[in-house]
Amino acid sequence: MVSGTSRRVLFFALVTVLAGLSAALFAAPAYAHATVVSTTPQANATVDTQPVEVTVVFSEPVSPVDSQTWIVAPDGSRANSGEAVVRGSTLAYPLREGLPNGTYLVGYRVISADGHPIPGGFTFSIGQPSASPPSAASLTGPAVDGTVEILVEVNRGLAIAGLALALGPTLLLMTRWPAPRKGVLRLTATGLSTVALTAVVGLYLQAPYTTGSKLFAVSGEDVAAVVDSRYGTAMLLRLFTVLAGLPLLMLSLRRGAKKSDRWLLAVLALAMVTSWPLAGHATTSPAPPLTILTDTVHVGAGAIWLGGLVTLIAYLLRPSLADEAAEFMPHWSKWAMRLVIALAVAGVAQALIEIGEPAALFGTTYGKLVVTKAVLFALLVGAAAIARNVLRKRRADEALTGREIGLLRRSIGLEIVIAVAVICVTAVLVQTTPARVAYADEKRTEAQPFSQRLSSNYFQLQVEVTPGEVGANSVHLYAFGPDGAAIDPLEWKATVALPSANLPPVALELLELGPNHVTGEITLPSAGDWLFSFTLRVSKLDQATVTQSVPIR
Repeated sequence: MVSGTSRRVLFFALVTVLAGLSAALFAAPAYAHATVVSTTPQANATVDTQPVEVTVVFSEPVSPVDSQTWIVAPDGSRANSGEAVVRGSTLAYPLREGLPNGTYLVGYRVISADGHPIPGGFTFSIGQPSASPPSAASLTGPAVDGTVEILVEVNRGLAIAGLALALGPTLLLMTRWPAPRKGVLRLTATGLSTVALTAVVGLYLQAPYTTGSKLFAVSGEDVAAVVDSRYGTAMLLRLFTVLAGLPLLMLSLRRGAKKSDRWLLAVLALAMVTSWPLAGHATTSPAPPLTILTDTVHVGAGAIWLGGLVTLIAYLLRPSLADEAAEFMPHWSKWAMRLVIALAVAGVAQALIEIGEPAALFGTTYGKLVVTKAVLFALLVGAAAIARNVLRKRRADEALTGREIGLLRRSIGLEIVIAVAVICVTAVLVQTTPARVAYADEKRTEAQPFSQRLSSNYFQLQVEVTPGEVGANSVHLYAFGPDGAAIDPLEWKATVALPSANLPPVALELLELGPNHVTGEITLPSAGDWLFSFTLRVSKLDQATVTQSVPIR
């Protein structure tokens, strides 16, 4: 028969697993924490001569998955002369000489500095587009297999729960813990085992997560690449702290234990907590040392608080231990207050760095999750205030009554439930592109010059719209024959419409700047996909119309 205490611990473990599953199932897919800043040549552009290399600039340093990073020529052959190389945050593909005219497909899969995969691609043309150009749409599908994604989320949630069960009970055992230690030691051992197991599982799961393969379709080289990465270093550090900390914990709990053993144990605990920021956003922020520090404080304080709450409700707050609880709870109340202050200060510092500017707080998914986490944290503090109020109203030398113990159990149980909700939000948060990156990327894409070459039976037309935003825009048109040579059309016509707003076509006045080059100025009053139509008459009998949707932000 399972005891009441075992049932409570089992219930907490079940809640944690379900929380991790919920976070995995309902998290918005946000795989990439690095974003593309620019490409050379530009996406969909046509260049007259072959470039020496193709480059993709990201918002942070990346590492390529070589087997999925390539350029395909119009004839289906590889256009890059060797593997893509990384120069800081720039991915560069060297091109082989003598490439034919046509449309090229650039594909990439890179791993951002915080371990998240970024698949994508684009096309560009040399000389003139191919008759049947390839599409880059197939390169921007799901970055991670669905099963792998869920397992990664659950594993991360269990790792946080394991850290809480490892640190919280250990701190209580090292201080004035008045109740029997056997159950608390089991709780600590469970936490350390969970941290070690999730580190090993995480090392494996990261391989299909980064390569985009199925769960069991990874090679030894894929796993070795993970071990050599920053994420792998963090997991190995986590494993080392568990293996070194377990025997040291036993020594520190003996009577007459040396202070040096306890200090060394504290250093190992700090190293274990530091492995979380080393594997996450903190290393890619504008101020890595500061964010690693604040993230370490944030994760450590939260884990100790949650682990301490579970220990109290499982092994101390019972009617049979009313005297011991009355003696110990005031001390816990003081520690909890310090932990709350540390959580709040570190959380605010993290938010200021990762959000960057006020508009990103409510304008990005990351910012909204931070607001949600702040609301839950406020509720958590409110639930903790109930327990503090109970302890404040009683005399220090009085045992806790059955009613007071029941009230403390309910308030701490509420704290645990809210804390699990915070873990769920945090699990989603670490998978979400930081607000400073997402907001900067949104601003970059709001106003991008448009460049595209359109084709008909009689001509090719290079269309350029600058700056591609609401307000005044310049339109430049360049005419070429089917063979790519410049031509001098007899007549040019252009109209602009916004079908989504029922705005009819409006004529665009064009000014000739050269035999094959005209320009026009137009004010676009609202954002949307504007439909441009261009009619060119190339002879007395031959003319054609081409259309193009141009996004205006």
